[in-house]
Formats: sequence, structure tokens, C-alpha cells
Amino acid sequence: MLFVNGAMARDIKAIKCPHCGSVHKTEVKQEFYRCENCGTEYFLDSDNVHIYHHQEPVAIRSGSTQPVNTNLPVFILIGAVVFIAIAYLLVMTFQLRRQTSYSANATYKTPRMHYSSLVFQNTATGDPVYLRIGADHIDKGNGKSELEMHTQFVNAANGKVIEDRVMEGDYRTSLRCGLTFKTYQPNMIYAIGCNTNLFELDTRNNKIQNITHSLFKDYPQLSSGIARIEFDYVKEMINIMNNEGNSYYYFPTLKLLVPSPQEAEKVWKTKFNQHLFEFGYLGNWTDEHKYNQLIESEYLCSTGKLTQRDLTPGRKYFGPKIIYQDRENLLITVNTTASASSPITIQNINVSTGKINWTLAPNTYYLYSTSRCQQGFAIEYRKGEEADYVHGVMVVSNSGKMMNDYQLGRAE
Repeated sequence: MLFVNGAMARDIKAIKCPHCGSVHKTEVKQEFYRCENCGTEYFLDSDNVHIYHHQEPVAIRSGSTQPVNTNLPVFILIGAVVFIAIAYLLVMTFQLRRQTSYSANATYKTPRMHYSSLVFQNTATGDPVYLRIGADHIDKGNGKSELEMHTQFVNAANGKVIEDRVMEGDYRTSLRCGLTFKTYQPNMIYAIGCNTNLFELDTRNNKIQNITHSLFKDYPQLSSGIARIEFDYVKEMINIMNNEGNSYYYFPTLKLLVPSPQEAEKVWKTKFNQHLFEFGYLGNWTDEHKYNQLIESEYLCSTGKLTQRDLTPGRKYFGPKIIYQDRENLLITVNTTASASSPITIQNINVSTGKINWTLAPNTYYLYSTSRCQQGFAIEYRKGEEADYVHGVMVVSNSGKMMNDYQLGRAE
């Protein structure tokens, strides 16, 4: 028996008259024959297994019987060989397709797992760069696999990949913890991984490197090693605990390490001018009708004087947040209604007058990092289940025009 595409091939048989056994016949219509020897009419069923016949009396023919075609067995043999060859080719084609399908499945690559991301301005080009840190699952065979850490840099203004680097050594473990970033200056962005490793983002060459040992090697107080490291989100400093359990406070822009909170406070008050916007309340917090105010605060270290003002007096805010600020620019988000689940709008506020320069259309998404760039602003976002978790970076001009929406799919 032959099998073609999983089905049994039909046996090759000579079609004989069921009455007299003669193979000489005339086809009356498709698969319906009349025996030339005895006149019996017969036909084949659909699977060529059973033969049915219908016989009608015919007059006896005179003369000799019809001569036998001696070449017929040769034709049947040739037909059988051709049929076997065709069946073989069909079987081989089917197996090849299965192998190709299996090969395609075997080379399937799982999507990259992402741990951290940040949008920043390249200080050489001025373009917005989207940094994404993640791991590829590499199959090593024999049931073994490993995670290969990557740092990918994408130009968010045009969506082109600038660099996709494989990180080796101790980078792999600390990067997988998920990095926490803080910007001290446009060209000084640090990140902390696993609470024990400090990274520096090279904003000019689009690189990230572990500087824990190189940065602190000249400080004997930290020679025992780093037990814990974390950003201080009030002061521009880093809180550090060494392996002996002693705490220190490091100011990156001054390259200064001090041993106590009192000294850290003194440095903060005497070395740093402070200017910031925040949502708060300038009145008494016991007021019954207190509300969100957009407050501008400025502190001069030379005089020790703090001044504050309500930048938008009388304005009512729902769920306001500040997503970017510097001395000349301020971006905020507000809910469109009092409902916590309402869409949000991104607004650019004039830092002199408090008026709204522009507003983006309301949308439902979560916003993460935001950066200044030569095109205007770059804003990292992610949408929820209703949008199948699309995410990416919006590049918005200084006038509020959408310049580019670098958007990625759910598993990208």
C-alpha cells in the first residue's frame, strides 16, 4: 500500500467484466462500461472496490472472437510505475513541508523582556533618545538557556535604532533589577540598580556603564564596599551605606561626600540655589476649603531667602502632576474631570504668566519620563488594556504640534 498525504492510495487493478472476465470493454459514460465479449454492462462505485453489473441478453456473434491486445499488460505496468513515482513525490513534498514548518517553529524567538526605559536628550545632536533595557531568551540547546541583556538606543524623532548593545559580566544581573534614573544636569544622568550599583548614562555617545567602583574608589570611607545606595528626592544628593553600616551623603555635581545629615543639610543650604514648581497649598492646611495650587518656589543660597507664589491663582485642578520643569519650561498633566479614571491632558504652562501655552487632546495613558529636545519635548507613555498596551514616545514641538509618535506594540 502507498500513503499519500496521510491517505491510503488505491490498488492498481485491471478492470474486468464481472460476468466473463474479459478486459475488452467500451466506456458508455464515465466509469460505466459494456463488455465487448458478452455484452454485459457494468460500472464502478466511487472507491473502486466493489463492481456492480447489469447484464442484458445479446445475440450470439458469429465468427472468431476478438483478438487479445498483448501490449496491454505493458501499458498497465508503465502506468503503475508512473503512479508510484507521483505518489512518492507527493509524500516527499508533504514531509518537506512538515520539516520546514518545524524548522520555522524551532527558530521562533520569544519577545524581549524589558526592565527599564528612559527618554533623554542626546547632548551632541539634540535629538530625543529612547533607552530601553531588556533581555533576550537565548536557547543553548540540551534544555539549557540564558538571558542576554541588551541596551537599545532609538532616535524617537524618526524611530531609527541607533545602537543595540549586549551587556556582559556583572551588568546583566544589576540591569535586570530595573533601573531608577535621576537627572542632575542634562549631561549628568545617573541610575541605580539592585540598590547596590550606580550607573552613568553617557548622553553624548549613547552608552550606559557601571561606575560604582570607579566613582567611589577615591573615598576611603567606602572602601569596605557599598551595602545600599539610593537617590535623595529632596536634595540633589545620593544616600550611601557602606558594608560596615555607616551612612554617607554624596553630591554628584560637587563630587562631595559628607558623613552626616546635618552636614548634608548645610551643603544643600549654602551651595545650591533652588528653583522649582510643585502642587501644594500656600494657606493654612487646616483650612476647610484648601485646594491644589501651582506654586513656584525660589531659594537663593547667598541670602538664605525663600520666595513663593501661586502661579495660577484661582485655577482649579483635578489630579495634577508635573512631568517636566526647568527655569523656562513647565509641563503638567490634569484630569479632564473630577473622576480619577477620566482622560488626562498635557499642558504647557507659561512660567511667567501662568497661562496655558498649549494643550494636547485628552487621552488615556500613563506617562513616565519626559525630556527636552531640539524638536521640543519627548514624552514616554504607555496605554492600557483598551489600547492593547501600545507604548512609545511622543515628540511634541514647542508650539504643541505632534512631530512624531514612535509607537510600539504590546510585546515589542
